[in-house]
Amino acid sequence: MAEIEEHPSKATTWVDGVFVVSPEADRSNVTVWVSAEAHTDGAVKWELLSATKLSADRARLTSVPFFVYDLAYGDDVILEDQSEGDPVGAGVGKASGNETFRVVFDGARADDDRWVSVMVDLEHLGCWFDIRGPGFMALSASAEHAAEVATYLAEREEDEGDLRFETGRSSDRVTD
Repeated sequence: MAEIEEHPSKATTWVDGVFVVSPEADRSNVTVWVSAEAHTDGAVKWELLSATKLSADRARLTSVPFFVYDLAYGDDVILEDQSEGDPVGAGVGKASGNETFRVVFDGARADDDRWVSVMVDLEHLGCWFDIRGPGFMALSASAEHAAEVATYLAEREEDEGDLRFETGRSSDRVTD
């Protein structure tokens, strides 16, 4: 049986005290199915990512992946036709250079807004964020600012202990 994770939001950023939706995310016109992982029983977990179709076989991601590794906001993905409708992502055609980070806020409650403080703290770096409830966010940083974002997240994880994070690269993935 397949597990499907639909994309819950549009990429946003924080500018001068307000949330701003990515213009690219507002123009999204296709959902791309991407295999996030295969389970030992043969089941596949799929993440449905928002994108803008560029051609019959290419689309640009306009969301930040929560579960898929080695894809980032702004990447052009190669599409395969899917008989059920939405295309399937078959790999990166052209990388955007952006870096993906996933942040988990342990013990988050419905009214928890720690994710907002991350957006505010990183406002000056122009990151894009996707929020999956108060306990889980994904963020995209340009290659120029990725090291600074990683340092901020590592220091906050170490000093405040209110979050855990990982990169979106499979080479950095920690497995149990």
